[in-house]
Amino acid sequence: MRALVTDIERGATFDGPGIRTVVYFKGCPLRCLWCSNPETQKLENEFWDYEGSLYKGHRTSCSDCIATSTSSTLKQVAKDMTLEEVFTIVMKDENFYRNSGGGVTLSGGEVLVNSAFAIKLFEKLKDEYVNTAIETTGYGSYRELEKLAKLTDTILFDIKHMDSGKHKKYTAVSNEIILENLTKLSKWHKKIIMRFPFIKGVNDDEKNIHETAKFLKKLNLLEVNILPYHTMGLEKYRKLRIPYPMKTLEKHTQEELDNALQIMKSYGLKAKLNG
Repeated sequence: MRALVTDIERGATFDGPGIRTVVYFKGCPLRCLWCSNPETQKLENEFWDYEGSLYKGHRTSCSDCIATSTSSTLKQVAKDMTLEEVFTIVMKDENFYRNSGGGVTLSGGEVLVNSAFAIKLFEKLKDEYVNTAIETTGYGSYRELEKLAKLTDTILFDIKHMDSGKHKKYTAVSNEIILENLTKLSKWHKKIIMRFPFIKGVNDDEKNIHETAKFLKKLNLLEVNILPYHTMGLEKYRKLRIPYPMKTLEKHTQEELDNALQIMKSYGLKAKLNG
């Protein structure tokens, strides 16, 4: 069993409890305008010219280009890794997990694209009593999500927008499957953290904030995290020569963030900024 992995980040502290190792899979059905990991979107592996000296402005999936190229600027986005390879790497920090209450988080891209691999990896980690977490858009088969969730201690679940039409406009997919999957999951899973990427001019109007809070109030959630928009992915777009799809880089003021937070709390939700 193999999967394309774009990165394995060790020592992470914002992707679940404690000190964690985060595995980033390649492949995502969404195309969020503010995506900070554009290299994880496509299902197939890709090669990028970081400097433009050989294939300026060109992005290719052609392995022949790599085979015939002598340029050191053409880099492979992801590594084709076996289950054992990933397991060996993430277990290197086992002592940190034990001492901090941390563990392994699977991210992407979208982890459900690689659900079979993720399930097998979590089965092995559970045999070693390692804490597990996933970051998911919730867009995929509920059957696969349920299988994976049964092996997952903490689920970090994103909701981008309550209006299905606007959700599709900003992410390329509608939100019905996402909301349905979250509703089903919340009926039995005890540790779901809902994350609300807060984007200027996209989903930050008070109507959407209220509608999101009304929906979440009915669910069994551990907490709600409001995630302020950031531009940390800009450098990746520049290096990968991809136009940044967001029309604005404007961020919210602290007053605007606090207002969204208070609206969430007014519905009885345990909400906080960041997470």
